[in-house]
Amino acid sequence: MSASPFDDIRSLAADLPTPEPVAAAAEAGRLAELSAWLSTWTGKRPPAVNRPVVALYAGARQDVGPRGYARDRLEAVASGVAVVCRLAGAQGAGLEAFDLAIDRPTPDTAHKPSMSEKECAATMAFGMEALAKQPDLLIPGVIAAHADRTAAALCLALFGGAAADWSDAPEETAAAVARARGEGGLDDPLQALRQLGGRETAAVAGAILAARVQKIPVLLDGYGACAAAAVLWALDLATLDHCVAAHVGPSAGHARLLRQLDKVPLLSLGVADEEGVGGATALAVVKLACAVR
Repeated sequence: MSASPFDDIRSLAADLPTPEPVAAAAEAGRLAELSAWLSTWTGKRPPAVNRPVVALYAGARQDVGPRGYARDRLEAVASGVAVVCRLAGAQGAGLEAFDLAIDRPTPDTAHKPSMSEKECAATMAFGMEALAKQPDLLIPGVIAAHADRTAAALCLALFGGAAADWSDAPEETAAAVARARGEGGLDDPLQALRQLGGRETAAVAGAILAARVQKIPVLLDGYGACAAAAVLWALDLATLDHCVAAHVGPSAGHARLLRQLDKVPLLSLGVADEEGVGGATALAVVKLACAVR
């Protein structure tokens, strides 16, 4: 059998470290669970979060959303005026934003696959670069117009159901998945990712997997980041043991996905913004949990 660009990804997912779990103090509820989760994955007792990093990956898709959306949002982050900049600053978190060739948008997935296997695997590898900053907690998120629609298509392909279960644009979502299913291979989560996910989705999946290999805890941001995580979960449920859902947004698809992944969100504030806002907000709760023994 010829080598696949995804072989290295599969090898990483098949050989994951499993740290010794730390027991939570029963009387402190969810805060104690978070404290134990941090100690389990960082090895710090008592737990501490000293180098959190918000990593945002920007992608663009042909004919989706306002022209130049991703570029405008990247410039807002770079100039410090985006909401996530203030939230990350208030929490002492680093903030990284990555341009995933937004001037070369990926195709409309209703007509063509988003990426080749080679491009998808390379983009996942690029996403792993967020770990170069050696964070002790990672908050990956996406910058993309209508990121919820990309997430919905992936969830429909991975978990089935009706398009309306996952998407506020069910006809568009159903068309993309039907086209991909007609080409075959959607029983493979990585093929679903390269067919239906944006570059931003692939990069987030790579970052989450790298964090799992390096035993770095992850706060999952919005629907887009959770859909990237779902690809890894579909490969092996254990790939998300290091992840906690930061929040649940107003999309019914996001709530449905978190139930599928068995992730109870820390917050429910109606935050629809995909750009690290929910994750950076939930970081405050995680830091408070460090005070629980």
